[in-house]
Amino acid sequence: MKHGHYHFFSVTDFPPSTEITATYDIFFVVVSVLIAISASLISFVLAAKMSQTELQNERAYWSLASACFLGFGIWSMHFVGMLAYQLPLVVSYDPFITLLSVLPAILASLVVMSKLPFKMNSLWLRSVYMGIGIGSMHYIGMMAMQMDAAMAYDGWYFSLSIVVAVGLAGIALKTHEYVTSAQLRIIKQIVPAIIMGSAISGMHYTGMLSMHVYALPDTQILREPETKNLVYLVMLMVMLFAFTILVFIELRARTLLLERYNAVINTVHDGVITFDSSGMVEFTNPVALRIFGLDKFSQRTLHIRELITPLKHTNESLLVSLKKTANNSAAHNAPLTFEGIRKNGKKFPLTLRVNLLPGNHIAYMCTVKDLSDVKNQEVFTQTVFDALPNMLLVKNAKNLSITHVNDAGSKLLDIDKTSLIGLSDFDIFEEKEAKTFIADDKQLLISKKKQSARDYQLNINGKVRHFHTKKIVLDDSDGNPQYILSLSEDVTKWREAQYELKTLNRRMSMAADAANIGVWEWDIATNELIWDEWMHKIYSIVQTRFSGTFSDWENTVHSDDIDSVKNKVENAITQKSHFEATFRVKAPNKKYRHVKAYGRVEGDKMFGINVDITEQVEANQKIKKLANSDALTKLANRLALSTYMRNELPRLERNGKTCTLFYLDLNHFKPLNDEYGHTLGDEVLIELAQRLNALCRAYDIAARVGGDEFIVVVTELSKEYDVERIKTRLVKTLTQPITTAQGLFSVGVSIGYASYPLDGMTLEELIHTADERMYEDKKQHARES
Repeated sequence: MKHGHYHFFSVTDFPPSTEITATYDIFFVVVSVLIAISASLISFVLAAKMSQTELQNERAYWSLASACFLGFGIWSMHFVGMLAYQLPLVVSYDPFITLLSVLPAILASLVVMSKLPFKMNSLWLRSVYMGIGIGSMHYIGMMAMQMDAAMAYDGWYFSLSIVVAVGLAGIALKTHEYVTSAQLRIIKQIVPAIIMGSAISGMHYTGMLSMHVYALPDTQILREPETKNLVYLVMLMVMLFAFTILVFIELRARTLLLERYNAVINTVHDGVITFDSSGMVEFTNPVALRIFGLDKFSQRTLHIRELITPLKHTNESLLVSLKKTANNSAAHNAPLTFEGIRKNGKKFPLTLRVNLLPGNHIAYMCTVKDLSDVKNQEVFTQTVFDALPNMLLVKNAKNLSITHVNDAGSKLLDIDKTSLIGLSDFDIFEEKEAKTFIADDKQLLISKKKQSARDYQLNINGKVRHFHTKKIVLDDSDGNPQYILSLSEDVTKWREAQYELKTLNRRMSMAADAANIGVWEWDIATNELIWDEWMHKIYSIVQTRFSGTFSDWENTVHSDDIDSVKNKVENAITQKSHFEATFRVKAPNKKYRHVKAYGRVEGDKMFGINVDITEQVEANQKIKKLANSDALTKLANRLALSTYMRNELPRLERNGKTCTLFYLDLNHFKPLNDEYGHTLGDEVLIELAQRLNALCRAYDIAARVGGDEFIVVVTELSKEYDVERIKTRLVKTLTQPITTAQGLFSVGVSIGYASYPLDGMTLEELIHTADERMYEDKKQHARES
């Protein structure tokens, strides 16, 4: 064999006497086996990490690292094992072929360790890949050996080496698969690593048994092999490569963990702050920067007390309080309430949770939640509650004590809102009424509907009041009852009107029993009309002036109703059906009565009765008026104002006219009301309402929309009208002294206005603009006073 070249021969091609005897360095043999086992162990650990991660990119990283490490380990074991094979010859290695031999091992490892398609993922196929990879690496590596001798292979041992590699690789892969799927600890990976290391080593040394070296005529035999230095160099390279891979793995894991931690911290909705044992802030996420109004953050330049302060002054410092909470395992998850300090110095409410961070460096982490929006929402909700004209109460579902009440409820019960909080029904109402309320609340809490509506009769300050109350149960996030909300409408006036209406109905019934219902008969053919005595009373026509014809009745019906009634009469005649109509008829003093007429056709005649329903209609109108007027001042309420404007604005648009809405708010009325009582306050409001009503024309409207707030709409105005003149007139009228039982009193008034269509196209827009101008006027009054 020439230097740098070799050929494979059969063992039978050489006489036994020319074979060169080689020895093995036991130390290097052991090192080679340990290299194979260590490489297998680390590659299996990497493969286990790959199977546990859900990220596709990370799978690629761990697959590549595992394949490279196992392939390089197989190659290193082979190379150290070849150097452990001691020949008394000068042996060198072709660098290109030596490096080329590592590729089959890496490729086979990459195929085996990666996720293969189902058909290619069977154990025997992966074992074959691994065995062929190990064998290819071994025999390509053997081709790199250069020496002045002939190399021959025993075919039986050659085949056995491949079988050993495939068989032991299959056992190792199966064991590794079991360990990984069972999610056993990493130490359990040693077993498949030993088996895989044995497969690599067993294949190598079985392959070495198949190799025989024969001397040539010019072969020089050495006394001492010269490969130890090269072995140490390879071992050093193996350790450096292993160290590099392990450092890469650790850095990759730490980098990924840090990136995930930062991604989570930067995307949470709460602010996150960490600070050391001295209170110096170490980290803030973007949410915390936004909460505290910080543009940027420089580490260890900011103390925690510059961001957070206790709500109440205590002898214990903020830092001590936070540390105690963090070290108390029973309390560190409970939110603490503090005040935050923004960069501009403004304070705001917040809650935080504090925990001790793990590690040698003592540090604490706070999660911060800004309660500004919650506080604003509470103020907004309370404002809405107070704006409701009906009484609103909220009770705690556990003990049925009052937690919220609006202004209307406080005024109606004549108890301050602050004093009402925490009271029960027994503290407010009589015992019998309180028992009824509590029994109803308890029944409501266990009902499936969790809402009810019923009427109650209460004795408040010696007066009987009627309420229509709607109740609903409010659940918490877990579906358990938390509050009972009740909305009570004072229907006392409506009940009184209803009682009056029932009285009127009874009177009508008595009148019918006494034959006071008018009965009539009309001969259609002769046009003769016959009335009884009660008909004459209804129509206010004495018998001496009654001609007995259809025209007598026709002339008494209101001109707006006659056509409709006559059409119904004609339809009844045509269809031989019943007749029914409601209409107005003339009465003395230029008034009208409301009549309900019933009739039916029989042959050429129509018979029927008339009922005077004037009292009933007027009672209904009175009820309607009560529903659309303020109970105290008798002015229109907000509902009536909305109805009026809903009809008026389109009419003004059609006629090219305009109107102006004046928003009036009394000045210094609350101190007067608080000092002299609600009775005096009511007298003042009634007098002012009467003055406003006197200023309004027939087509204007004055409405009470709040406790001391009024709206006047002046309509049918031309474009040249003077707003300031009307405003001055309103101020002059309302600020005149008011005579009451307790003396003379005067109140001021702030007025804002808005004109249609210049300042708004809807009632809401006009009120909004007028309200803003009213507040500007109020500020001007405050500055002048």
